[in-house]
Amino acid sequence: MAQTAVAVLVGVAVAALAPGAPRPSPLLAWTLVALAGAQLPVGLASLARLGAVTSRQAALSRAIFASVTLSTTAWFAALALATGQRGAPVPVLMAALLLAYALGFLATGRLARAAAAAPPRGVGETD
Repeated sequence: MAQTAVAVLVGVAVAALAPGAPRPSPLLAWTLVALAGAQLPVGLASLARLGAVTSRQAALSRAIFASVTLSTTAWFAALALATGQRGAPVPVLMAALLLAYALGFLATGRLARAAAAAPPRGVGETD
């Protein structure tokens, strides 16, 4: 959630400090939607094989990777905000952001259970 807060603050700061009126671009807006949509399968793929988590460290690594991957949609939304995008791409981008966070929240419980059930990795072991 901190990454989203930072992204929003950066987007607001850039929008406030940029000179002149923003010039929305449909091409940029749909490109941001496409990039945000491309992050969702990557985040889902990182969460797909939770049964393969063999240690607490592996569960933590998976959680960090998935959270960073899924929360990058916030940066695309911040760029849309900073560049003054309008129209249909904006709600689509917000829907992608909400979907990414919903997936992250749903996966958190599963990762916590996997971490609690798995033993800590011993010295010299690899996942």
